Amino acid sequence: MNFEQELQQGCAKIASSAQMGKKYYDQKQYAKAIEQFEYQAAWTQFCQLNAEDHKTTLTDRDVDVANNNVGLSYAKLDKPLWARAWFLRTPDSKISQYNLKQLKLPKIANQPTGMYVKSAGFGQWSTMTVSKTAKTYQIAFDGYYFGLGGLIYGPNMGSFETNMPLSANQAHFRYEDCKIDLKFGQDQYGRKIEVQQNDPASNCGFGHNVYADGTYYQVETLNKSTSQ
Repeated sequence: MNFEQELQQGCAKIASSAQMGKKYYDQKQYAKAIEQFEYQAAWTQFCQLNAEDHKTTLTDRDVDVANNNVGLSYAKLDKPLWARAWFLRTPDSKISQYNLKQLKLPKIANQPTGMYVKSAGFGQWSTMTVSKTAKTYQIAFDGYYFGLGGLIYGPNMGSFETNMPLSANQAHFRYEDCKIDLKFGQDQYGRKIEVQQNDPASNCGFGHNVYADGTYYQVETLNKSTSQ
């Protein structure tokens, strides 16, 4: 099957995935709803950007609705941090702004351990995972870049690991001319990591166009009793 055929097939499933998601949502089977809505969100954006190669007409509002369907399902599943991350994929939309205001976020965890995410496009995420050892926090980055055909051809990938003293709130990664600085903090949406990379073209050992820069919001903690 060539690219155009896979594209047509994938885009044709958007409507049925949305319908199945709504069916499961109405039945309060939220985990199953998320699976369907995540497909809707990924392929709605993908097919919108590849509009010249298929007949489906999709708008920015369709992307907003799909992202918010996933977020609302996570909220119902009592995972408000994941819900917030999905709403923030389209932060300027009125739908997202309304749902963010309705969301009840948990108290911010005392420790920065857990998973943090940043949108990688097409319903996918780049991640920062923070774990605690006896003397440091270990930080692992897994980043992705999805080109125009990324959902079909797959992403470019990149990763690095570094550590941070338990008493600190900043960490650094250095490799050849690559400089990446991480600063832990929080805002009205909860814990986050602000990441600055010196240059997208610097040699960090990443795949083409993979870039660590950006804001990563916490979506999970490592304490099972407070996991969101």
